[in-house]
Amino acid sequence: MSEKIEVIGVRFKEGGKIYFFDPAGLDCKQGDHVIIDTARGPEFGICAAGNHHIPMKDVVAPLRCVLRHATAEDERTVARNRAE
Repeated sequence: MSEKIEVIGVRFKEGGKIYFFDPAGLDCKQGDHVIIDTARGPEFGICAAGNHHIPMKDVVAPLRCVLRHATAEDERTVARNRAE
């Protein structure tokens, strides 16, 4: 049996590709707004698939982490950035 790892699926834009992230102990549900650790720094994303397990072989290393659930301030910042 292949080893499995817990992940969540996150989209950064509507209809965009789903990327896997380590939930880092957080319980994330589909539709949750989250802040993700990316190569470009923290980014806002929407959980497209809640906590689930996938085979390790399907993970693109390094598997980055969910930093936290988005706050009201994060929501305002994203809305402001999209409006500009």
